[in-house]
Amino acid sequence: MHGPMLNTVVDAIGANLLSVWAEPPDPAVRCNGVVIHDSAAEFAAEPGDLLLAVGVDAAGAPDVLEEAARRGAAAVVVRGSAEARERLGTLARHAGVALLALESGTGWAEFSGQLRGLLTTSGAGLDAEASAPPVRELADFANALCESVGGSVMIFNPQQEVLASSRLADSDDAMRRQAALDQRGPAWYRSRLREQGVYRRLWRDGDVVDIPAVPEHGINRRMAVAVRSGDEILGSIWVAERGGPLPEDAPVVLRRAAASAGQYLSRMGVRTQTRRRAAESAARRLLDGTAEDEALEWLDVDRDRPAAVLSCVFADGRPHDTRAFADLLSVHLPALDHPAVPVASRGRVDVLLCGVEGRGGAELAGAVREVVARAAAAAGCAVLGALGTVVADAGRAPESLAEADLVLRVLRGRGGAHTCVVHPGEVRAAVGALVLADRVAEDARFADGPVPDLLAYDRRHHTDYAASLAAYLDAFGDVIAASRALHVHPNTLRYRLRRMGQICGIDLDDPDERLVAALCLRRSGLDLRTRGAAEAQSRA
Repeated sequence: MHGPMLNTVVDAIGANLLSVWAEPPDPAVRCNGVVIHDSAAEFAAEPGDLLLAVGVDAAGAPDVLEEAARRGAAAVVVRGSAEARERLGTLARHAGVALLALESGTGWAEFSGQLRGLLTTSGAGLDAEASAPPVRELADFANALCESVGGSVMIFNPQQEVLASSRLADSDDAMRRQAALDQRGPAWYRSRLREQGVYRRLWRDGDVVDIPAVPEHGINRRMAVAVRSGDEILGSIWVAERGGPLPEDAPVVLRRAAASAGQYLSRMGVRTQTRRRAAESAARRLLDGTAEDEALEWLDVDRDRPAAVLSCVFADGRPHDTRAFADLLSVHLPALDHPAVPVASRGRVDVLLCGVEGRGGAELAGAVREVVARAAAAAGCAVLGALGTVVADAGRAPESLAEADLVLRVLRGRGGAHTCVVHPGEVRAAVGALVLADRVAEDARFADGPVPDLLAYDRRHHTDYAASLAAYLDAFGDVIAASRALHVHPNTLRYRLRRMGQICGIDLDDPDERLVAALCLRRSGLDLRTRGAAEAQSRA
């Protein structure tokens, strides 16, 4: 079995933990295992192994690099000072092996665990002992809790995916059986829980949540509690009645169970974190248009199925924690019932939505609106969301991203202050005007003319003629409306319009002149939108 490519591993682990001191001779080299180098034992690396050179000093590094290259290791990982980088990097390049450096402050055991978790999620062949115990122990824990509380137990991650469950019994209700089959449970029931505020109480209140039965659907009463590590939510434990009511002390038992479950979920969290980083790295390359088929395989995405991109920015324009917002989106994205991968970058979060066949832009935007509204409410800030066009296959995701970028530019230009999600069909004319304005900026024939001359005059004399012209054109020649938008007297605007002819020679009676001027002003960011186009807001 083949693991991920080395560059995928580096991207997934992150530059804050791992630096590349020497690139691999073969960019497509894959990582199949993790081996810790022991200088007192026989050299154990095999082709495709990541060799962790624990305790290897500068004197012993050349021999380790030479032997690792001879055995076909994917890379050697060292911990060295910045001063050693050039020397060790040169040695690695000469030997013909990639060299990575682990940042100070990160333990080898923690780093090894992250690597093993990452390779395990990719299907690489590691020994079962390194990856299986947390899952087995969590299943044993669920069965023990089931015996203690007398109800059917399921343990979920924050995305409401089943991590472990107690053994099925004849008295389990249909919902419990359905969740065991599809590992999440029916979408309509999860929607019902969201509407009733169950998830909000679960994540925010920190206590046991009591969920009433739904007899008409054969659903028994349930109790749930979040599993936390400090402020971080690791997952949740759900107990369903079976054969009789839950005991009176069930909430007490659940609180204690949540405290104990943290150790198991924390261990599994290493694997979850590395898997998420790897998925994010693959999605980022897909959005950049640089992904190979490996990215789609890693994401478990069918290239031939339709896809779309959602782009989110913060409405106030101030710096926010995009990683935290991406995590909030991850909690709510499963409600869409489509594979979705949020990619956090500086100032924005892009979400790759896959398998969206059968949903047009308006329908998909309606579903996405709910997700963004809930995440924005949890974050406590307004978010502008732009949904790109639905493209025929995931390989064309960059096209959807480009369309979402245009929609975001429109929303920013309108100065929206409320959470909203807009798709291209809702702002088609504004997007078209942006595209035309961009073409104008790219054409050298528009570098000179009335508007460039007017802008240059404003810069030299600290005047506002260009803004006055933009308001006049946007108001379709209505001096009263334009002067109101500019907060000046109508006669002041009339004077400015006369002066413009003298300054730049513009003929406002010529419709072609007005059209070109409007496009040039739009490209300069002087579209005041005095007509006050309605802003599409979230139903929330």
